Amino acid sequence: MSSLIVLLLIFAGVGAGAIALLSRQAHSTSSKPTQNGADAAQSYPYSRQKYLFTLAETTFYHALQNATQSEYLVFGKVRVADVLKPQTDNRGDWQRAFNKISAKHFDFVLCDRDRLTVLAAVELDDSSHQRGDRIKRDDFLNQVVKSAGLPLIRFAVQTAYDREAVQRHIAQTLGLPPSEKAKPEIKLKAKPETELVEPSATPKPKPKPKVPPTKP
Repeated sequence: MSSLIVLLLIFAGVGAGAIALLSRQAHSTSSKPTQNGADAAQSYPYSRQKYLFTLAETTFYHALQNATQSEYLVFGKVRVADVLKPQTDNRGDWQRAFNKISAKHFDFVLCDRDRLTVLAAVELDDSSHQRGDRIKRDDFLNQVVKSAGLPLIRFAVQTAYDREAVQRHIAQTLGLPPSEKAKPEIKLKAKPETELVEPSATPKPKPKPKVPPTKP
């Protein structure tokens, strides 16, 4: 009887050990990261967007580029976090501030042609900016750029844009003097012919008056 109990205890111990081993192997397998990232991507098929900009954004992009090509480079759909960064030493506050801008982008930015320094952000406001969520987003963005000292230039969507009007609005927002237009040519009036004197000409001597001969 005692031998039977010993055998049962041995079998029970072996079974418990096998179950624990299998459990550890299953946990280890499930916790391993995917070795091939392509395998994970294949489970979510993707397709390319047909255009980078909407039709309204494309029209404005060409107008903006045409108006600024001599002074700036224009980039579109630039992430706010690539232009601005949180200013805090507290790691938690930094992460929270970063999360607020990480998913937002500027419609366009104007950059220095040589160093690619961001000089201003440009927003194209259509009718969607009248929605409550967009108003809240715009107010937040206005506060962010103000705290960073980054000019934000807003344009309303139009079917066509006047080149000089775009340049003027940019100059006014950036506090730049308006571009000087070509001054009209000033034509000097010619003097009357009676007043014209050739400097190299020698004046003709006046004829002497004729004196009648005297009688003898």
